[in-house]
Amino acid sequence: MKWSHAAAWRIAGLSLMLACAGLTHAASLQVAPTLVAFEPGSKGQALWLSNTGEDAPVRTQVRVYRWTQHNGEEILEPTTDLVVSPPLAELNPDARQLVRIIRTSPMPTDVETSYRLVVDEVPPADSPAHNGLRLLMRYSVPVFVLPDTKVPPTYQLSTTLEQRDGQTNLVVRNDGGQHAQLADLALLAPDGTRQVLLPGLVGYILPHQTMRWPLPASSGSLTARGRLQARINAEADEHVLIDDLAQR
Repeated sequence: MKWSHAAAWRIAGLSLMLACAGLTHAASLQVAPTLVAFEPGSKGQALWLSNTGEDAPVRTQVRVYRWTQHNGEEILEPTTDLVVSPPLAELNPDARQLVRIIRTSPMPTDVETSYRLVVDEVPPADSPAHNGLRLLMRYSVPVFVLPDTKVPPTYQLSTTLEQRDGQTNLVVRNDGGQHAQLADLALLAPDGTRQVLLPGLVGYILPHQTMRWPLPASSGSLTARGRLQARINAEADEHVLIDDLAQR
């Protein structure tokens, strides 16, 4: 299963699967946490599914995929490195379900490995046809398994801007052994003015991979002096990607 990064991130946070026209029920499936990490030696983690609705049960399916990147594409492949229990569940209104995530493969030795849990809301088998729009939820939860090393791996980023077919792209390479979650890309001008270029989640750069993101047309000021920075892995301080755009 392959996606371009744009298609992948339509699924990566929260996808809405819509059919027909007109809303028939409100979204009620919630998932927590939104990121799962296996520390060295850990064999199990937990995911909670909640039905926050008041009217009807919610049926769910949880699947596990190995997550890699290649040539700027997000690749998801079925795997047995992790198993989930139960993979299928039905939640009554205002109920919760614990889903156990169990590691069945050896710990990585030097670089973290990446997976995604895809949680789908499944329509009832006897669900009648709707004239209105039926909204089904899909979550794609990142899962990272850290290597069993004395020194935890870190990300090592290098950033450039490229011009391709009249489009300015942000190009980020990660030569480290840990993923980097890129968010809130901004341009800081010499006078202190801050221009947000890509708000919220931009995407992930997995270890030893390169990813590209198109920048908005309003980023034409990138030809001027300034600093390009972003938030990495939800850290409090912003990370400087390019210190001086005029000297890049």
